[in-house]
Amino acid sequence: MNHKGGVSFETGRLMPIQFTDVCFITNDVLRLRAFYEAVFCTTAEGDEIHSGISTDGLTLVFDHVDIAHDHQTFRFIEGGGANNVIVGFNVGDADAEYRRLLLLGTEMLNEPTTHPWGARSFQFKDPDGNILNFRTVTKGG
Repeated sequence: MNHKGGVSFETGRLMPIQFTDVCFITNDVLRLRAFYEAVFCTTAEGDEIHSGISTDGLTLVFDHVDIAHDHQTFRFIEGGGANNVIVGFNVGDADAEYRRLLLLGTEMLNEPTTHPWGARSFQFKDPDGNILNFRTVTKGG
């Protein structure tokens, strides 16, 4: 069965599930926010505890690790570091974005590479070590 949603416990009917955001837990919201503002050429809203960027249907949220101490709901949170998730974005020109991000001093993991499945991509890290992937789908891919 192919559907976009879950099943309601009350009615047993399918209900929609919609992707909303990616939340980064960090020890320094303002530093991480500034990095993503530069990467996406936009301005975030919020403060040093909770900030967010919304652009073209994408929402990135930055929460301070101390939120776990203030709100027991978030007691599972650990801050500063990742490497178990890669967040990917399609871009118009991977090579141009690579050069632009190099000028920002971004830590690159590799150079743009064309893969057998038709994507040209590169990976880089944000200031907390989260891995991001910028890709361009090439002709035939």
